[in-house]
Amino acid sequence: MAPKTYKSITSSICSADILLRQEMMRTYLTGLMNSSNQQKFCQLSPEVMEPIYNGSTRMNPASIFINSGSEEDIQYIREQAIKRGEEGLLTTTGHTYHFDGPNDQGRDTANTKYLAYDTTEISSLQKKELHRSGVVEVRNIMDNIMSTREMIVSFISRGPVGSPVADPTLQLTDSFYVTHSEYILYRMMNHVEFSKDVDEKGYLFVNFHSSGELTPERVSANLHNRRIYMDVERFRSYSMNAQYAGNSVAPKKINHRFANMNNLRNYFGKRLDEHMFITGFQIKDEIIYFAGAYPSGCGKTGTAMTGSHLIGDDLAKIFVDADSGEVRAVNPEKGMFGIIEGVNKEDDPEIMEILRGAGNEVVFSNVLIHEKQPFWVGMGEPLPPNGQNFEGNWSKEYGKPASHKNARFTVKLDRLRNFDPESDNPKGVKISALLFGGRDYTTMPTVIKAHDWMNTIVHGAIIRSATTATEIGADGSEKRSPFANEAFFPGPLGQYIKHYEAFGENPDISEGNLPSGFQVNYWLHKSARRSLVPGEEDGLLGEKRDTKVWMRIMALMHQRKVETIWTPIGHVPKYRDLKRLFSEILGKEYSKSTYNMQFSLYIDNLLNRINMSINEFAKEKGMPDDFFHVLDTWRRDLTALKSIIGPVVSPDQIIEYVTANIPE
Repeated sequence: MAPKTYKSITSSICSADILLRQEMMRTYLTGLMNSSNQQKFCQLSPEVMEPIYNGSTRMNPASIFINSGSEEDIQYIREQAIKRGEEGLLTTTGHTYHFDGPNDQGRDTANTKYLAYDTTEISSLQKKELHRSGVVEVRNIMDNIMSTREMIVSFISRGPVGSPVADPTLQLTDSFYVTHSEYILYRMMNHVEFSKDVDEKGYLFVNFHSSGELTPERVSANLHNRRIYMDVERFRSYSMNAQYAGNSVAPKKINHRFANMNNLRNYFGKRLDEHMFITGFQIKDEIIYFAGAYPSGCGKTGTAMTGSHLIGDDLAKIFVDADSGEVRAVNPEKGMFGIIEGVNKEDDPEIMEILRGAGNEVVFSNVLIHEKQPFWVGMGEPLPPNGQNFEGNWSKEYGKPASHKNARFTVKLDRLRNFDPESDNPKGVKISALLFGGRDYTTMPTVIKAHDWMNTIVHGAIIRSATTATEIGADGSEKRSPFANEAFFPGPLGQYIKHYEAFGENPDISEGNLPSGFQVNYWLHKSARRSLVPGEEDGLLGEKRDTKVWMRIMALMHQRKVETIWTPIGHVPKYRDLKRLFSEILGKEYSKSTYNMQFSLYIDNLLNRINMSINEFAKEKGMPDDFFHVLDTWRRDLTALKSIIGPVVSPDQIIEYVTANIPE
């Protein structure tokens, strides 16, 4: 069922009462605005006015500013962010910095919950709060929380304006830093076109946010009352006493969750909202676009940047275009909120060009500031002896990192040299392949191409990944990370996997247009591949820049322009092609021993992953039988391979076995 709009809620009320209520809304709200904001507000439709009215009567702002997205409005927001101490100026024009509190540096998973009716099933990996009790609790926290502040109202399109899959999104916040970040990250709409979009689509996402009371050091004073609650029945979010952008910039991951629930309810098998980059590779006269899902902090932005045609680095709205029969995608964002640790000139020259160059609008968060210049861990330049960071004064003598591991930069994508103007195309770009990966130190080969669509689903579903600094309290332990999207889809896993299955079976997808599927793993450790010799240190097999080769070989595998090697869990590339690509792309020698460590099947590790996945998913309601058939087939064939060849099977051994036993 589609979310109720203002019209459907009031359909049973007589017209005179409706008009009276609308007039009451206007009178109350315009009393909190100057004449300029009153003029903008009065052009809004009742559907958009109502949540502003609801939020204002609860949070009691001292005044209201209507952000129409005009240059004049955005300049006011920039100035207020500086004036109120939410951002600080840096030496480079257009560059500012922001500090979150020491205990407000990541997603608050403990206090992030879905508000849902008793009968609404929620993912087993997420926290649920009964709808009424959660709403009452968060409303008590909201009461008068903006009494000394100005509320900023923004109108956002989560996707190119005019796209059929773009979500009309309303943000109410008292943070000028949040609004400034949203201007960089999203497409702002004016009040008139936003009301029209809501009317045409019949739904809107509404977000209430407040930083809460801050100490003189601008640290949240009431973290015990930090709540990130998402009402999946009405698509309303409540982010209270939170500064960190992952909790407060609601159009990002909070509304990504709403989009997923909207798909399950209203666009089953027709749309996927994924935690994926979208990037293209020019191969002769064709551009191959990939969408790739890695958990936050696992190299997703860096991988996206290897493409020659960048659409986005974090989120993707994937849909079936019935007219062309293609699977296409748009980026709901137009900016990048990237992890800055490890960004340097050698590995990330395009990003560093923006971060160090004039003429680009950049917001740095939780980095080290020294003499109005930003510094961070892993930037490839000497750090100053002292400065200021999110904890206050910093010195090398303290023995603490200069910047937080989850420190960020916020920039517009169109400032990047590999930005693809097709990013603003409402029809999106054609997606040729879906990639899934995580921080897997021991198990999966570096690149595996799935046998078919259900195999693609299984590869995405069984991802396990080490936790990272993007979550408060992360300790590096391994956890389930299905589709690298598990934190962001509210529905049951079984329902989500059936949704994926139905998408691949959608009759509107014409033959040859269903994307290929890959599982990728850049995080294999030497010790897990028995490569350590006396005196050799443990670490990753390969290096960050190798990603350019992995992306190119997957494009060629999708196009069937290179031969591959069959394995029970998918196809792997041949050594000769990788050796050539490493030389051509990186000027680097790629040894056969490294290839064998990266692409051999370590069968005991794989069987452990498969058995663990079977046990975990067997507890999920509504799982399709074909899902378990794939895992059972993998298990059966790997067990047979182990008995024939041994616990470690190299690609050459598989080729020899196939050659000896399979007639031409």
